[in-house]
Amino acid sequence: MSIPAFRSAGRVAAGGTCRGKRALALLSLAGLLCAGCADNLPAVTVTPTQKLELQRRSVDLLLRAATSEADDVSCNAIDALVKVAPRDGLPAFRQAVRSDSPLVRFAGYAALGEIRDCDSRALFVAGIKDASPHVRLAAAFAACRCGQSGYARLLVHALTSAREDTVRRDAAFLLGRLGEPRAEKHLRAALRVAPNEKSRPVLLTIYGALATLGQEDAVRELVRYAQGDLETRTHALLLLADLGVPETKDALRYRFLTNNEDYVEPRLLAARGLGKLGFRDGFDLAMKMLKFTDPNPNPDPDNPSRTFPVRSMAVHALAEIGDPRALAALRELAASQDEPRLQVAAAYAICRILAH
Repeated sequence: MSIPAFRSAGRVAAGGTCRGKRALALLSLAGLLCAGCADNLPAVTVTPTQKLELQRRSVDLLLRAATSEADDVSCNAIDALVKVAPRDGLPAFRQAVRSDSPLVRFAGYAALGEIRDCDSRALFVAGIKDASPHVRLAAAFAACRCGQSGYARLLVHALTSAREDTVRRDAAFLLGRLGEPRAEKHLRAALRVAPNEKSRPVLLTIYGALATLGQEDAVRELVRYAQGDLETRTHALLLLADLGVPETKDALRYRFLTNNEDYVEPRLLAARGLGKLGFRDGFDLAMKMLKFTDPNPNPDPDNPSRTFPVRSMAVHALAEIGDPRALAALRELAASQDEPRLQVAAAYAICRILAH
């Protein structure tokens, strides 16, 4: 899915603030862990029985969230299930492509493509005729992942010809996710298309796709953009954080350690990337930011609240760092119904930490 704009911590959460009418069930495992502050948390040992139970409860929460009436909650849960419980999530993925919401249908097709559910080929054919151009691209991606490579031409055409920036971004992202070396030439050609040249988000997504395909010059471009303005460097850092390649370490550590950053979001993304590389530099910062509250008393559409994005970025940083000392705090977040999107993020992080 498209990389989010600054302030939207989840790929599908940009602009989404509604909550599902169906409250997500509490995730509690009394007595398993005790909470403490990040600076002096003791080492945590989770027994095999506790691990299985906490994993089961977290996956169950994600499965319920995948059917939420709130699109962003559903999409984030689907994305999480792809990564931590794809077999369990398969029925939810197939159900999602029949949703009335284009956003949820997109998530469903992208998920089916990621796990190569080739038994769903008939659904892909229907999706390629969807009214939404975003859904058509996700269905084409799924078909390509299941051997129908001819549908890649839909992605290539959208990347160079679609009017909307968001459609071109989706096309670039999905071409990168295909993992197909032949996509490189199409992505490089798209860098020279005038509308793409004028759109920083599209350019960054193309470089992100090329970097995903192992192109070192694209990684260097992302490192360069990580020194740009706030929105640009946030986007670039998110792409670098998700790469997990050693060449990003110095850039990530520089951004994490910088002392002239007015916003914590870039530092959290750097912590996430360092965690993916096996470094725990950002653990204390991420734990602290789980309780962040935006000091702005009057958020509005032009200056929305940063509370959820910052907390979500902290959760995802902890997921990559993989330190079990975070489990207690994450369990509390997953049990709180105040913010279903954070419940989803916390359940995902718990599964990731348990898998380390």
